[in-house]
Amino acid sequence: MTGTYQVDAGNDVYTVVSDTTTYYWAVITGVATDEILGTLNAPGFAVEVQNRTDLGTKALPSGLYAITGYPSQAFPPSSLPCNVSYVLSAPGYRDFRVTVTVPTSPVFPISPPAVAPMRLLPIRIQGCVLSSTTGLPVAGALILSIDDPSSPPTVHTNALRAPVCFDHQSGKPVQAATITPVGAALPLAQPVTGGDQALILTSDAGLAVNSVVQLSSGGGVRQEYGIVAALGPGAVPGTYQVSLTAPLNYSYPVTGTTVTAVTVTLTGAPASLSSDANVGDGVFLASQLFNQAVVIESGAAAEEIRMLGAITGADGYYGLDGMGRVQEIFLQANSGSNPIADWYIEYDLSVNVVDFSV
Repeated sequence: MTGTYQVDAGNDVYTVVSDTTTYYWAVITGVATDEILGTLNAPGFAVEVQNRTDLGTKALPSGLYAITGYPSQAFPPSSLPCNVSYVLSAPGYRDFRVTVTVPTSPVFPISPPAVAPMRLLPIRIQGCVLSSTTGLPVAGALILSIDDPSSPPTVHTNALRAPVCFDHQSGKPVQAATITPVGAALPLAQPVTGGDQALILTSDAGLAVNSVVQLSSGGGVRQEYGIVAALGPGAVPGTYQVSLTAPLNYSYPVTGTTVTAVTVTLTGAPASLSSDANVGDGVFLASQLFNQAVVIESGAAAEEIRMLGAITGADGYYGLDGMGRVQEIFLQANSGSNPIADWYIEYDLSVNVVDFSV
């Protein structure tokens, strides 16, 4: 507001002369989308600016948003260039972090470098495999993600037996591997709880830093790999602590769990990730479809070893955690001529049930 004007205050009248002009603007504007569906429809969609109390936010369920403020106060010339970091969030989606650079001579509003794709939270797919002749549960059946048989894609959906523990950038290498046990089993001295990053064993024979250990229970229903980061004595005499480079996804009891040192041999030509993968993803998108063990980012700090597919237990039940990134997934039990489940993932349900008959 500029010029001269009067203000009534109680019984007094004041004449005010304004010599400055201030504007409250949208300084950053953008739009978020649904990674799979494109258009976002997310009641509760919100924007939170990091460490900037002088900036406000506005957001619509359609994904349109604005960060607001007084430009002259929030971005004085002496502070430029600078970065503004903020988080986009919505119920049922992963948080998406964005950083926008405000240049030396900004023209407001500024747009982020790219449209922000909101990623739906992954779900669990589980079910039972029954024999088509006897109707009884089938133990040890392998459930694999396969390509659409009617229209083979260029980007392949690979379902893992255990979700990844690190973020992996698009384009990183992923390669098939052969897993070979080495030496005798190394018994657990105490149970493992999902999230643990250390094993307490009664022996660490044959292990060294960078050794790979396989944990397996229920006939392979739960199976994952850890890379040794450090070795040391356990708190109880006669036990050994084996620290790992990443936490484990699942819990393993002392009885019924096999811990074995293994060697990992890369086979075939490397493929590449077609999209980034996040911690907790049980699916990765790649330039190749795999059907065995894989190594993601071989030789890198983010190296992970994972088995493909799920195994049914003695009761015929299987589970795939961290399923996401795609709208449609094709699953098959024991490959061959068995029926293919063409499944549209229902992200509003935390558990999707897909049964098979073989």
